[in-house]
Amino acid sequence: MSKKIVLITGASNEIGKETALELAKGNYQLIIHGRNPERTKAVYDEIIALGNHDVSMITADFSLLSEVAKFADKVKAQVGHLDVLYNNAGGQFGEERELTSEGHEKTFAINMLAPFLLTKLLLPLLEKSASARIVTQSSESYQSADPILDDIELENHYSFGAAYGLSKLYVWWIMREFAEHLKENNVQNVTVNTVEPGTALSTGLQRISGEIPEMQKLMDEYQQYSWSIPDAAATGLYMITSSDVEGVSGKFYGDKKEKEIDSKWYSENGQEQIWNYCNQATEKYL
Repeated sequence: MSKKIVLITGASNEIGKETALELAKGNYQLIIHGRNPERTKAVYDEIIALGNHDVSMITADFSLLSEVAKFADKVKAQVGHLDVLYNNAGGQFGEERELTSEGHEKTFAINMLAPFLLTKLLLPLLEKSASARIVTQSSESYQSADPILDDIELENHYSFGAAYGLSKLYVWWIMREFAEHLKENNVQNVTVNTVEPGTALSTGLQRISGEIPEMQKLMDEYQQYSWSIPDAAATGLYMITSSDVEGVSGKFYGDKKEKEIDSKWYSENGQEQIWNYCNQATEKYL
């Protein structure tokens, strides 16, 4: 049986790395992404050491849409189809609002625009699979901020908590929209689901935000409840590999089961606005 081809973004540390190493033990061909070449190469070497030589690595800075587009081109040059896209890469930043060189707020660029653009660009490869899955990392932090749809990139309402929480709400919305568009177009061989990793505080996300006193206090307070990295990676792995979720699409999963999300966190109009905003922001790369 041929190996399923799985692309994991943000595979150079923590949850992404754990996912890649676990899949490397099975019947999977891996494409791993990381921003840092040295860290990504270290994970690549660990996968080879496990005896899986069907692995390649591509580095890119996902805060830049131009880099996401080049990354997608490299993936297309390597494989003729894709069985799983795991949008795991993410970022969490500091107290001051930062813009990328392309003019987008950094949190929104990495957590929202990058998975949106990458999913759009790689859909043709996924549609060539007999049964493809798109799995995207969110977080329970979606509950930490209310949508501000007249200031999507928080030019006037920025805080590190709002930026991160809203990005994790909006990414769920756009993945719901992807699922709906595929259904409307009668694409039955690609599913789209969102996952959250539980309370995992010891991840690379906090490399910048962890310097903020408010975040330090929060991490100290909740450290005793923090999940291990293997536990935090478990739901993503489940959605990538389990036959139990074959054909399931448009759902949000945590702790390896579907989560019921309160309707107050969903807006049909908001979802459409975010979808249109992402299309406009990434138009030149589509």
